[in-house]
Amino acid sequence: MKKKRYILLGVLIVFGIILFDVTNVKLDELPKGKFLSEHSSPFNDNVAKAYLIDDGGATVRASIRVEVGDGSEAETIYWNYDESSVNIKWLDKETIEINGHILNIYDETYHWKDDPDWEKNRGKY
Repeated sequence: MKKKRYILLGVLIVFGIILFDVTNVKLDELPKGKFLSEHSSPFNDNVAKAYLIDDGGATVRASIRVEVGDGSEAETIYWNYDESSVNIKWLDKETIEINGHILNIYDETYHWKDDPDWEKNRGKY
């Protein structure tokens, strides 16, 4: 009887780890997506590139991913689910507005799963 409990506990732990890993997507783990647009910063030292991620078929809606880089390296700073278009505006050398979200490109990111107000703003773009 104890052996069955340990086996069940082990299966539940493994299942929990797998479930956590699948649902906890990091910004650097996103698929590349289809290129949408490119926007240079005011001093042309950084470029924001927007991509449409739409490979979920009928069950998963499209999402927008934006990466910012200096030409040699790029880092994803924005990911929003249930969006299919993007509006990007550089506010200054370090600040960018992406679909109404204002971010400092060096230390801020937007991840829709971390936004408590995401449901209110869902599907605006």
